[in-house]
Amino acid sequence: MTDDQAAGAQLHHAYVAAINSNDIDRMMALLADDVVFQVSGEPELVGHDAVREWGASFFEAFEARYDKQQTDFGLSGDLAFARYTYTARFVGREDGAVIGETGKGTTVFRRQADGPWLLIIDSWSRDAGSQ
Repeated sequence: MTDDQAAGAQLHHAYVAAINSNDIDRMMALLADDVVFQVSGEPELVGHDAVREWGASFFEAFEARYDKQQTDFGLSGDLAFARYTYTARFVGREDGAVIGETGKGTTVFRRQADGPWLLIIDSWSRDAGSQ
């Protein structure tokens, strides 16, 4: 594994762990102020405030568990990009209903001037036939 691949795997695993913590503050700590979420079937979410509001309401409604497999990674200067596939399981906090989902997505990270990488785009969509 190259240094770039190792860095990409580390970014990917940190982000997935933050999502699976179901802790909005932990997730938001990995996102740039100008982050963009492109959620399947929803309007584009632009900026920390919009993503926080959406994420907080999602984690309030569901306990989420994602298994995301990074399928490609590239690095160019201060930008890193990856493609992934996922399976997800959401359990309704109010009624216990279980929803399964599969899909694919793309993430883009940007290295900050002080060194850390933050997510700037996560764009994903459900597979056809997935709930």
